[in-house]
Amino acid sequence: MNVLKTSLLATTIALALGVSAVNAQSTEAAPERSVGQTIDDATITASVKTRLLADERTKGFDINVDTVRGTVKLTGGADSLESKLAAGKIAGEAEGVILVDNQLVVAGEGTELRQDANTATASGEVREAMDEAGDGADDAWITSKVKAQLLADAAVKGTQINVDTKANVVTLTGTAESASAREMAIKLAAGTKGVKNVVADQLLVKQ
Repeated sequence: MNVLKTSLLATTIALALGVSAVNAQSTEAAPERSVGQTIDDATITASVKTRLLADERTKGFDINVDTVRGTVKLTGGADSLESKLAAGKIAGEAEGVILVDNQLVVAGEGTELRQDANTATASGEVREAMDEAGDGADDAWITSKVKAQLLADAAVKGTQINVDTKANVVTLTGTAESASAREMAIKLAAGTKGVKNVVADQLLVKQ
């Protein structure tokens, strides 16, 4: 009988310790999963933004991308329903995306509705502030936009290209991996909204 009681007691203690250990591990593991989820969402957001910037149908729009647990929310403006749907499809094709909440407002460029939609996004707010501040701030926005497009383009992103903007004139310096990469960098810069001219005399092709 004593042996049986001892065995039962030992089993009870072992189970209690086992449960405590499991609970301790679960408590410690939870923050790691939370941090991992945050990192994953940030990666998804960056991937979707890159895809939208690289696609001809959406690169000119002010689109905010927010990701929570794999659900991507798009806000801002689009020229047409086709453009809005294209943005949703592009976002949905990014790795890790579970669902796309497409809240883009369809309105013609320059309309009050479109301006409100654009200004509601982070990039729209920045650009509005630039317009109020003058060309200096506008130059900063152009520089960041050109850099983002160069990074998003598969043919150009590995190159070492510096971007500087003064009075809406973009100067590209550094080295490109090939002549085609150099041409594409110039084309992307020239096609950026607000750019008056591109100077690339000091943008050399890697030997």
